[in-house]
Formats: sequence, C-alpha cells, structure tokens
Amino acid sequence: MSKKLTLASLILAAGTAAASAQEACSIYTVQPGDTLSVIARAAYGSISFQQVWDANRTVIGPNPNIISVGMQLSLPCADGSLPGTGTVQARATTSVPEATSNAAPTTIRLVTGSDYPPYTDEGLEGGGVYTQLVRAAMETMEPRYETQIVFVNDWGAHLETLLPARAFDGAFPWLRPNCEEPETLTENSKFRCDGFLHSDPFYEIVTGVVTRRSDALAATESAADFAGKTMCLPDGYSDVGPTTLGLGRDVMTYIQPTNPDECFTALMAGEADAISLVTTQAEDIAQRLGLADDVTINPTLTVANVLAVFVDKNNPNGPEVIAALNEGLANIRESGVWFQTIRTGFAAYYER
Repeated sequence: MSKKLTLASLILAAGTAAASAQEACSIYTVQPGDTLSVIARAAYGSISFQQVWDANRTVIGPNPNIISVGMQLSLPCADGSLPGTGTVQARATTSVPEATSNAAPTTIRLVTGSDYPPYTDEGLEGGGVYTQLVRAAMETMEPRYETQIVFVNDWGAHLETLLPARAFDGAFPWLRPNCEEPETLTENSKFRCDGFLHSDPFYEIVTGVVTRRSDALAATESAADFAGKTMCLPDGYSDVGPTTLGLGRDVMTYIQPTNPDECFTALMAGEADAISLVTTQAEDIAQRLGLADDVTINPTLTVANVLAVFVDKNNPNGPEVIAALNEGLANIRESGVWFQTIRTGFAAYYER
C-alpha cells in the first residue's frame, strides 16, 4: 500500500493519539505531541497539512514546523469557510487616504511570468494562485489605485531590466532572502536584498530536502553530512532554500535537469543524493511517480521561504506601492478572502 509522503508527520509520528479527537469545521487546541500533519490527517484523512497552515497563518507564523501547545487552530469546513463564520466573509473594503504628493501613482503596473505553477502561469485560472492573491488585495484599494498585471515570460529581465527601467512598479513572486543575516547570502541574494523593497509575504512556502528513504541522509540533523554529495535542483529554481540550510554550491555538487521529475529519476538512479523542492510539490510528485515508499523529506532540514512582491529601491513611488500592497494584503487576510483564494486556487490546479 502506498504511503503518502508528509513533512511534519515524519517529525513526531507518536503524536497521532493526541490529535485523534479533532474534527473539520471546528476550533482545535494543540496538544503535546501534535504536528500540523498529524492534526490534518486526523481531521481530513489523507489531506496535506497545507490547508490547516493556510487557514492559521496569523496564529502559526511562517514556519509550519513550529506550533505550540495551547494554540487555537481553526480547522476549515468542507466549503472553505472557517468555523464560526458560516460562510467565507465578503472582501473587505478600505478607506485609502489621498496621496501625499503628486508623484503618487494612480495606476500600479506589476509584472509576473508563466511556468511557475500553481503560483503564476497565464494558462491557469486567474493567472495562478499568487496572481489571484495580488489582484484580490489590490481590488480592495480601489478607487485610489488601479492595478495592471502583465505577464512577461523572460523572468531574468524582471529584476535586472524591467524594474530598474521603471517599465513596471513591481514584480512577483520572488523569494525574499533572509536579508537580516547578510553573512548567509549568496551574491544573487545580496542583489535581491540591496536593490529592492519587499512587500509583506503574500504566501510562504516550505523548502525541504528529499532523499532516498533507505539513505542515512534521510534522518540526519546535520547539513555537514551532505558535504561532497550531489544536490538536484531543477533548472530555473532558486537556490535560496538549500543555501539557507547550509547546502549551497560551496558544499554540494549541483545538477540541474529541466524539470523536477528528472530529479526523482536521478535520485533513484544514484546520480543525485538529494533534491531541493517545495515540500508540497515533492509530496505530489512522489505520489504521482509511485515513489512515496522510496523517498522521504528530511524532517529537520526544512526552511520557510517568503514569496513577496519586489519594488526597485530607486523608484520614487516605491514606498507608496509597497504600502498599498501591504494594506491590500491585510484586508484580504482579515476578510477571509486570502484563505478562500488559496483553497480554491490550489483545488483548481490539482484537479487539472
């Protein structure tokens, strides 16, 4: 029987009994031994912890591995509403103050690109989940601001050319490095920190390390054990996650095939020792390829990464743009639109 690959259930498998009483569409108090994956499995069956994390971001914070005994978690209902609300609340409206200078934009132009599903892609409903979040946030800022979102599929041009030339006011979704720890940054990460303002996170993702289940690396708590090994990172994917974990190119040899499936092929063939991927994406691929019994996500070596909107620091309207984005994001989080957008967007993507 195939076992679904999960992240947090690998951390404390003994916690299942503690979470056996919770039900969907209820408020649950975290008990000793609980993990998000254990809670989600007890409430929903085989569903990933992602839905529970998304519904409780303001309580849990940016790292789903860290929950505390006594936390009150809202377990979503079948229709996507949260317990106690009956239905998903209507989108919030906001009173936007008049501009403080004539330079403040009335139209905010944002650029994104395709080939980053389920977050952004012209072929996806609404342009992808992240695009829907940005659009929903900025709709709450009307009529003070109008927002245009344009797809330019040359990702490399977004930060290097288009924002500095002020062809657009912002670009998304980009991984925000840990700018508060400059000693850990690669040159590319320093560029992202030094040259740009960053919105609050519209979405956080968890990057993990996939290994063969039989490999000793599956359970190690030390990044040093990966020294000299081979990491598979799909072409075009950011190395911010593994670098933050101490698994950068100075420690491991990197191979970069054209798509994530090829990384799993390389892993099983012994051509790679590890894969760096978003954990939910790794779970999905392992299930689809029939490898859930053969691979696992190291429970210790995970890191939460922020997906933000970037604005060039030299843009005189930059602070105004960031403020508008952040206020719109706060509006949709408070109204429940953020969670509903996430839920329906991911459901539509996986139904494809």
